[in-house]
Amino acid sequence: MSALEIEVTDRIAWVTLNRPDALNAINDEMATELVERVVPLGDGDTVRAVVVRGAGRAFCAGADVGDASAEGESTAAEKVAGHARTQRALEAFAAMPVVKVAQVHGHCVGARFVLAAMCELRIVADDARFSIPELDFGIPFSMGGLPLIARYLGMTRTADLVLTGRRMGAEEAREGGFATSVVERSGLEQAVAEVATKVAARPAFLVRETVSRLEEAGRELLDGQRSDLSSLVLATMDTESRAVMDAYAERILNPSR
Repeated sequence: MSALEIEVTDRIAWVTLNRPDALNAINDEMATELVERVVPLGDGDTVRAVVVRGAGRAFCAGADVGDASAEGESTAAEKVAGHARTQRALEAFAAMPVVKVAQVHGHCVGARFVLAAMCELRIVADDARFSIPELDFGIPFSMGGLPLIARYLGMTRTADLVLTGRRMGAEEAREGGFATSVVERSGLEQAVAEVATKVAARPAFLVRETVSRLEEAGRELLDGQRSDLSSLVLATMDTESRAVMDAYAERILNPSR
């Protein structure tokens, strides 16, 4: 089964993260499909809006714990390569010259919080819960997430979310400037369809120019951003951090113990 389901209708590409049993956690396969199947949709005028949504009961619940727990057997070079592939996939998605809409319900966790942040619009169900539990997992918050989330939520709220790992509800996300709008879960798909249809009806030139200008404005706000892949890899080699990671993975993979 493909990690992504893609349907294009009326200039809108509906991209579904399709790993519901893993709460749509992004693994290497999904990152690869994002680059090979989704990013090329922005090359022409056929698609003017891309909606990203999650199958099942969550938008995306963070990293694949099974993959992460197996990383202890990987070399440093393999870890860097794996994390770099995911980061490149997210960056390629963010650079698509189309309007990107995140349709968020349920959990939106960690680096997948970053995926939503890379969209121009975020339509959020009232059951959405955002969190950044990386420190509980034994790794730093990476993928360029800190400056990107701080752009919307500010330094104080971002620091709170990262350092405590607490969950942020849908209304707080809207009040903080992250969620474009909050709707009832039952009306989420219709609300997103209405927004995407309106956006996709715009002239392709105007869509591309506006998205490009928004990207430029974002880069100015993120001045000084640096790669954090090295910190992520080093955390997997730190004894104390690794112990936290292993304990977290054990709790998730074997909840009855």
